[in-house]
Amino acid sequence: MRRFEATQLVSRLAGESPIVSNLGPTSSDLWHSGHRDRNFYTYGNMGLCSSIALGMAMGTDEQVISLDGDGSLLMNLGTVASIGREQPKNLTVIVWDNEKWGQTGGQTSHTGTGTDLEKVAQSCGISHTNTVTDLEDFEAAVSEALASSDGPHFIVAKIEESGGTTSVAPVEPELTLYRFRDTFVEPRKPGD
Repeated sequence: MRRFEATQLVSRLAGESPIVSNLGPTSSDLWHSGHRDRNFYTYGNMGLCSSIALGMAMGTDEQVISLDGDGSLLMNLGTVASIGREQPKNLTVIVWDNEKWGQTGGQTSHTGTGTDLEKVAQSCGISHTNTVTDLEDFEAAVSEALASSDGPHFIVAKIEESGGTTSVAPVEPELTLYRFRDTFVEPRKPGD
């Protein structure tokens, strides 16, 4: 399964749910799948995507989706333990697992030598987990997670590099924050 095609699928299934995307190609794939103000692109935050999504999920009743990477998540496994401890019912973590450190040169990551992130999530108390290898199973897992109010959900998606996007999405951290934050704030009425 290619990450870009899977990202397009998540974009379609998400509706208005906030999506937090990992740095680099993951954020570019999300941008090219259909930029919207409810996408929070975490350029320059390797290891923090799911931590940011956890904070969001704890601050809203809306479903929140994290598009993380295996290498990034491995840099901050404490976030998986925090998700297991907090048990946010409205959080779905999707881990794009290409078994590589894609941002640092394509070296084999721990998942390429035996680390099983689904088992890590289970050992942290996350009971709704899946590992999927094709779009059909991926769609079923994501659809089930987003329809549920009994999260958190943790989906390991075994992927190949995208091949779908060749241009990098704009890196605009401040604008991303303002656009995203404004989707949670009610517009002011004249005279307020």
